[in-house]
Amino acid sequence: MNAEEQQSMFKEMGVKIFYIGKSLDDPQRATVIFQGPQNVQYDIFMNLETKPIVEASGHIYAGTKITRWIS
Repeated sequence: MNAEEQQSMFKEMGVKIFYIGKSLDDPQRATVIFQGPQNVQYDIFMNLETKPIVEASGHIYAGTKITRWIS
């Protein structure tokens, strides 16, 4: 998430990362909170065509829970 290329992509998409936290019990699990235009991140993570790109960044889909919130 902190890689320069990902930060550049997020900036282009208007996405900000508010929080990245790693589990104390399982270092393979993390919580990430984004803010950006509605459905931008959701569409990327749910689109089967972009799944290989997301996985190449190190994301593990098994156990992933995606929720959407608005203010």
